[in-house]
Amino acid sequence: MIRGTAAAKRARKPAPDAVFVNCPFDASYRAMFEAIVFTVIVLDFDVRCALERDTGAEERLAKISRAIGECRFGIHDISFMRIDRKTRLPRYNMVFELGLFLGCRQYGGRRQEAKSCLILDRQRWRYRNSISDLSGRDIQAHGGNRQKAIGVVRDWLATESGLSELPGGRFVVDQYSRFRKELPRKCRDMKRKVSDLTFSDYCEMVRAWRSIDD
Repeated sequence: MIRGTAAAKRARKPAPDAVFVNCPFDASYRAMFEAIVFTVIVLDFDVRCALERDTGAEERLAKISRAIGECRFGIHDISFMRIDRKTRLPRYNMVFELGLFLGCRQYGGRRQEAKSCLILDRQRWRYRNSISDLSGRDIQAHGGNRQKAIGVVRDWLATESGLSELPGGRFVVDQYSRFRKELPRKCRDMKRKVSDLTFSDYCEMVRAWRSIDD
């Protein structure tokens, strides 16, 4: 058994409000990533991803597998599943982590069977050219548009969690726009740069802003 699988099996029962975000960490995707993370937090869910800890004491696959095992929900953006211009090799990290999530749901026993995942891409049927095994799954397209992604994530979380009282997508988009306008000033007050915020820093900024706005 590989270490990643062992880590997933050792994970405790998935938290009902935990969302694992599996997406590219490229600079060109950062704005989309932050919009998705903002949406998850503002809707009062707990966001998890591979960037949450960097202690060096745990290998990457084991860390990802453990986080997947501890999350009921998963958001997987496969829009960067393409040939790298420099290496001319395909990029399959996001698809690999999606496979880990689906495998955990399938083989993780009763405590993992309630898992639910949202698969995002730039175009709804693009995956058919590469991963036909995903046929039959309802993949959602965001077209590279953050507002579209926010609405899709909001609607999916509301449906899968059964929380019909969650704020609507338009409201979350407006909140995100306000937050982005205020973020540079808040960073200056804390003697930081927006571009230097770590994943943990960004999450804390969103939570602090949300608590004040509430």
